[in-house]
Amino acid sequence: MIDKRLEHFLLFEMSDDWMPVGAFASLIRRITPAGYSRQRILEVIAEIAAKGQLRFGGWAMKTTQTWEPWGVSDEVAISRIANGFEGSPGVLNATDKELANTEVFRADITDAGLARLAELGNPYEIYGDPWEGHRLMAAEGDFARWDHEQGQG
Repeated sequence: MIDKRLEHFLLFEMSDDWMPVGAFASLIRRITPAGYSRQRILEVIAEIAAKGQLRFGGWAMKTTQTWEPWGVSDEVAISRIANGFEGSPGVLNATDKELANTEVFRADITDAGLARLAELGNPYEIYGDPWEGHRLMAAEGDFARWDHEQGQG
């Protein structure tokens, strides 16, 4: 089961734009560092998809669209993300640098994901900024103090 704060931040980030797998990895590592692993990235993505809160897809290769849904089963989509797809490395075989930059997959938030996010509100206002103190990543705003210990277990 996904940590509530993690789910909240993932939905919030997906609502802004199509979210690459590297952003999932980064948020999981930052919010729930004790549970971070490559396998955990796949489990989190699969759980959010099973809830109907994201669509699998990636860069459109044969149209003028910038993104297109994959139109495959969740099992096939997770396999692509895990093992690589269309020349992009997958979560299980990418180096850390490749994982941060791979375009193997981009998640699109669904109406169900947007509805859940509307119920939850803005995670920065509720939990604070997980990037607090990180000069390149910190959000701008007056937020509550981030509790780094909350996601440790």
